[in-house]
Order: sequence, then structure tokens, then C-alpha cells
Amino acid sequence: MTLKFQIGVDAGGTHTIAIAYDLKGQELARVKAGPGQVNTNYDNAIINITNAINKLIDEIDGDCQRILCGIAGLSVVGHAPEIAAEISAKVDNLPTRAITDSLLALYNGLEGEDGGLVIAGTGSVFNGLQNGRIITTGGYGAILGDEGSGYAIALSALKSALLSWDKREENELISMFNKLFKVDNLNDATAKFYKTANADFASMAVNVAQLADKGNPFALAVIKEQAELLARDIIIGMNRYEDPKPMKIALTGSVLANNHMLRDFLEDKVREKYPDAQFSISNGENARGVIFDKSKDYRYFTSH
Repeated sequence: MTLKFQIGVDAGGTHTIAIAYDLKGQELARVKAGPGQVNTNYDNAIINITNAINKLIDEIDGDCQRILCGIAGLSVVGHAPEIAAEISAKVDNLPTRAITDSLLALYNGLEGEDGGLVIAGTGSVFNGLQNGRIITTGGYGAILGDEGSGYAIALSALKSALLSWDKREENELISMFNKLFKVDNLNDATAKFYKTANADFASMAVNVAQLADKGNPFALAVIKEQAELLARDIIIGMNRYEDPKPMKIALTGSVLANNHMLRDFLEDKVREKYPDAQFSISNGENARGVIFDKSKDYRYFTSH
């Protein structure tokens, strides 16, 4: 009997993970490739996504039933059906569906149940699912939103450092950024900031969190501010649920998985409005979302 399998693809800003599962949800194989974020380098993203899929198809002796691609930046560029068709054309014309990476994470984090999922990594977004209806708040990118994300934390911290620099007041964030940018003063750090990739700058949030853990008041203020902004987005999303509202909220992404202080601030703020909110940490294997996807909207490539 021919092995039947499905592929989930988690295409993010730093790398792409493609995982094949049998129809019972058991993992068969996985492949890692380069960035798959379509709003930063579209052509390169498509190449990385399709290369990963094709490596899995070549590796597994079986019949691929469908491919679900969760793609960072898809909400910005739009045209999901066309992107799904383009990917399908490059992977043996297999039935393919393209969704945002946050929706893929929602499927995985809730395992088919109703509730919400918060992603905070390089960027951030809240997605809620209730009776098949998707509710989204935030996720507007580094310039317009991404509250509570690594990028937003690092940016808020840099602004704090610059304000202290202008005031000529002591702020340990100043020396932190000078060290991270390998410069002697913040003027040079600012110049380097504008040439730094979003993902690289977002990674500096770890250093801000470490300072906050040591009790630095400026870093603490940044972490609390960003936690409360992200909590605001969650509350706005939950307000849009119909009664009875689902209270399950899964958390995922490097910021929420690793920053206990921010997570505590966030949970406390949400529980001020929704005291029954139940938080959990998602396993982060978002490609697994293909197992729980109930949609039939999988596209084949056609010449027209």
C-alpha cells in the first residue's frame, strides 16, 4: 500500500521548516531551509519554501496529499491563492494552500479547538478562532505595530537609550547598544541601526531582557510597556468573540517562550479584564498545523 502523507511548512523571517506527517499525524521527515518571509525578499522566499518541499518529496517514497504553507509576510503582500498556485507549480503541481504563519501557529497551538494564539518573535500578532471564524489583531509589521515583539522591544530600548543620551543621563542601555553595534557612541549606533536587518535587530531584545532581569529600571520599563501593549491587542481580540467566549490562549515565539517577566506582565494585564483566561506555551512545531487544518481550499497550479 502506498504511503500517504502531508507536508506542513513554517516559513519565517529567519528560516523555513518543512515537515512531512503521515495521515495519523506522525512525523516522517523534516527539512530546514533559508528565510521564507515573502514581504522582504519574495523570490528568495519562494525558492527556499519550494526547495524544502521538494527535498521532502524526494526523500519520502509515497503520495503527498496536500501541502500547507504558513508564510511570514503573507498578510502584507496578499494574493494567497496566487502564491499557493506558484508554489504548487514548483512542487509537482500538488494541492497547496498558503496562509499566514500566524494562522498556521493557531492551528498547531490550539490543536483544532477554539481560542487564541499569540505570537511574539521578530514580529507579533494575536489570532483568535471561534466556530471557524478567524479574529486577528495586530500583526502590522515593524513600523506600524508588532507590539511586544523582539523588534518592538529592541526599538523601544534604543529610543530610551537615545533619549538618555540627549539628556546626558546614565542609562545602561546606552553602553549595551554601543557594545552590540560595536561602536563608541550612539550616533554611530544609530547609523548602523538603519542598515541592520529586522531579524538581527530583534535579536537584541534578549539583551534588554537580561538587563531587566537584573533590575535595570529603563529595561524594566521597556519590558512592561511592550507586555501591556501586546496584552491590549489580546484583549481587543477577545472582545470580538461572541459569548460564551473561549478562554484558551496559547503563546508561542521566542519572546514569549523565553521572557518570563514579559509573559507574567502580559498574563496579569489580560486577567484584569478576563480573569478566567487560561494560558499555555505552544510546542512551537507550527508546521504540525497541517494535521488540524479542516479547510478544503487547496489549490492546484493551472496554466490560466
